[in-house]
Amino acid sequence: MRVAMMLYAGFQLLEVSGPMDVFHEANRLYGRAFYEPHLVGTSPGPVLCSNGTAVGTTECLFETSTPFDVVVVPGSPAISPAPRHRELVAWLSDAGPTTRRLACISNGAFLLARAGLADRRWLTTHWRDAHRLAAEYPLVHVMSNPGCLKDGNLYSSGGASAGIHLALSIVREDLGESAVGTIAKTLLMQPH
Repeated sequence: MRVAMMLYAGFQLLEVSGPMDVFHEANRLYGRAFYEPHLVGTSPGPVLCSNGTAVGTTECLFETSTPFDVVVVPGSPAISPAPRHRELVAWLSDAGPTTRRLACISNGAFLLARAGLADRRWLTTHWRDAHRLAAEYPLVHVMSNPGCLKDGNLYSSGGASAGIHLALSIVREDLGESAVGTIAKTLLMQPH
């Protein structure tokens, strides 16, 4: 299962590393690479996240040929106005309809909404961003209460720790409840 973790300037590292650890533990438990991680950015090389850490991409958006099974869009401490991240939003708009599962963590929801992938769909986001998301994208049904939410193939979570639960919900669908329980214990979490 090909999993794309989308990297862009200012993304929150925990919203990438948490789900990546869940998928890594699932692979370890499964005994082989069930989830194939890809760190995808708008250009090759390192991407600076919000805490100043540089994370290297494994591939560039515009050089990916095979569709991804899961695309995860992390949030950022501050999602800026629409002109920012134009290339990523355009790629999401093109790739989204053929992606088996789309996921966003916290205010990564803004990027999926900009790409038109959340119109008339339910999304959750961090509580501090819910009102703004609903105001800027009136076609998106915004809920600020649940930690994780699923609407068809669209998954969303309210924050970094909820992003781990989002990844666990994907693993639950693929590998079952027992796998999720084991992974949650390994990561010292309570499964939902």
